[in-house]
Amino acid sequence: MACPAIITGDSFLLRVLAHIDCQAQVIGSYGYLALGQPGSTASVLMTSLLTLFIALFGIRLLFGPAPGARDLVFDVLKIGIVLTLAFSWPAFRTVVYDVTLKGPAEVANAISGASGNERPGEGLAQRLQRADNAIVRLTEAGAGRNLGALIDKDAPGGTFEGSAIADDTAFGSARLLFLAGTIGALALLRIAAGLLLALTPLVAGLWFFPWTRGVVAGWIKGLLLTMAGSVGTAIVLSVELAIIEPWLADALRVRSLGYAIPAAPTELFAIMLAFAIVQLMMIWLLARVVFTRVWLTLPDWPRIPEAQLVPQPVVSGRGLTGDVSFNRAEQVSNAVETVIRRERTLTSDRFTRIASTGMNDGGQGSTGAGPTIDGSAPRLGSSYRRTSLRTSRAGQARDRS
Repeated sequence: MACPAIITGDSFLLRVLAHIDCQAQVIGSYGYLALGQPGSTASVLMTSLLTLFIALFGIRLLFGPAPGARDLVFDVLKIGIVLTLAFSWPAFRTVVYDVTLKGPAEVANAISGASGNERPGEGLAQRLQRADNAIVRLTEAGAGRNLGALIDKDAPGGTFEGSAIADDTAFGSARLLFLAGTIGALALLRIAAGLLLALTPLVAGLWFFPWTRGVVAGWIKGLLLTMAGSVGTAIVLSVELAIIEPWLADALRVRSLGYAIPAAPTELFAIMLAFAIVQLMMIWLLARVVFTRVWLTLPDWPRIPEAQLVPQPVVSGRGLTGDVSFNRAEQVSNAVETVIRRERTLTSDRFTRIASTGMNDGGQGSTGAGPTIDGSAPRLGSSYRRTSLRTSRAGQARDRS
């Protein structure tokens, strides 16, 4: 596959971008096929890793605990996925290759079309080339320092007195930043994607073992970075074109009328420098997002101790002795409860003592080992009670009379 040659002139940027995209496709596809063909270094390495994995699995069956059904299914799926990634070009092209190299352009076009920064029937590369041609024509026309008429001398930037940089230097530096920023960012992302795709047959076999899976994880994150970076760079370039295209058209129109544009060199240089920095920061930000290892968690809120949730007793008004003061109703209820409990205790003890005394007396009477008490005997304290009314002589005499 021959990539287009780069020539100077009106199609310089367009041919450079097409050549970079072609190189990424060639490196990704032909590099993959070269490493994955039978007898290659990657093929021998993959065979060795697969043999080692199967041998370790057999040793585990012989001497280790038997693997569960879940582990067995996962191991079989792992072998199938690794062999498909390493040696099946049709499946790899559909699942990984096209998604990595062609997916970002489709996503960027959808976002740019929804935001109004895309022009129907014209690609991003064509718009970049047209903007570069406009910058070249503006540089040739100059700012009109010597021949152009000033539109408004009293307006800010209406004269050349406030210029901080020479006109030719500003125009030339602005185009340099525009070309370098565009070519550098896209070349970095596209060539990196092609290289990672070409190394797939070497990296896929490292997924067999847990101590080499970190390399596979890094390879996947690298592909994600190239995809996200391509989308981010395309969005930044579309916004940049949305700014400079009408600006360049207006500047060229004013110069064609014979008027000077004193503020144009500085404005163009500032725009190009700012967006060159934005492109680099966009790639850095997306790299931080892709290579983040942990999930962001919110800090734990302070918990209220359980002792504070339990209602504490009311402390006395003095607050010195620390004694607990209860209301009058609670004091009365406690006193009544204490009296009732004491009466129940005394009554229970009395009946228990009487019952035990009767049982002991009955047992001794039967054996003759102690004094017996007749069941018909009067109760204690009633043996000396009077059985008749107490009378006196005076009372008898009073009754007879």
